Amino acid sequence: MNLLQHRVLNGWPFFGLVASLTFAAMVAGYVLIGIATPEAAVNMIRLSVQLASPWVYLAFVATPMTQLFPGNLSKWLLRNRRYLGLSFAAGFGWQAVFIGVLLALHNPYYWDEMHNDVDFFLRMASYIFLLAMTVTSFFPVRRRMRAEHWRWLQLVGIWYFWAAIWVSYAPMALSIDAKTIDVVYTTLGLLALMLRVGAYLKSPVSSLPQGSATL
Repeated sequence: MNLLQHRVLNGWPFFGLVASLTFAAMVAGYVLIGIATPEAAVNMIRLSVQLASPWVYLAFVATPMTQLFPGNLSKWLLRNRRYLGLSFAAGFGWQAVFIGVLLALHNPYYWDEMHNDVDFFLRMASYIFLLAMTVTSFFPVRRRMRAEHWRWLQLVGIWYFWAAIWVSYAPMALSIDAKTIDVVYTTLGLLALMLRVGAYLKSPVSSLPQGSATL
């Protein structure tokens, strides 16, 4: 049997595994980094984004991979697109937790050093998209929506999260203080975009793409 067909690597067991590993990583981060200083709390916020990023990239390329490189991997991505999205939500949700910690424990630092009206607006948009895409990924809610509305929500949402994640790494990757993870995620984000564009160019005639990634 192909490893990608194993029960643990598909569906809800896969999501449970990712969510558990994410939780364990955040607990380990808390033990090692802590939240005693504002800088530590910010590092925990960054850790949550780092843990979430791979899953949104994989959800982003699920359909393009099927179109460009059909095979076991692309079938696995498409089959688990929903759970990849939920895995992203499981990681990204920790960002909100530690932003709350930062506000509670280091409120002056947040307003003096981190607050930016544009960033605040984009962050709120992220949480609205995250909640909307997560809730509508469940069939009882999805079936109450018009199909085109659901597809547009998922399409706009996955593009928004790809852009939000990529933009968070790209400036750092180009800076003199660039870390390996910044370069890796910037490169992977560009590769994901190339796959998406390549799939569109291969089949340009489509109204609402079937490859909208669900959370």
